[in-house]
Amino acid sequence: MIHVLDEILVNAEHLPAVLTLLQERNLGDSSARGLALLNRWVSPPVAIPGESNTLWLLWQLPDVFAYYGMRAAAGLEVIEFWSAVDQLAHRRRRHVLTDAEQPLPEPLECRDAV
Repeated sequence: MIHVLDEILVNAEHLPAVLTLLQERNLGDSSARGLALLNRWVSPPVAIPGESNTLWLLWQLPDVFAYYGMRAAAGLEVIEFWSAVDQLAHRRRRHVLTDAEQPLPEPLECRDAV
């Protein structure tokens, strides 16, 4: 299982707009590319005008092949969505994670290079 954790730092007053963008311009496309949105969190749990919140989006894909397939299938609509988010956010980071007890094997080209 692969998890993708998006971390988006945004002013509290822009948080509703980012969530609307997610709902209206990203969820359908993401689902079609194999991403399942598992959860949305915000930290801190209060919105203070003029202060920043971190929006966390946790996505899931079945395996590493689905992850790279999802990336390859990203089109203009994905670029436009993230560009719109970038207009509202201070920064964003994406973390790609897997179970620490079962890391994926090295790609063949890495093993052959040693």
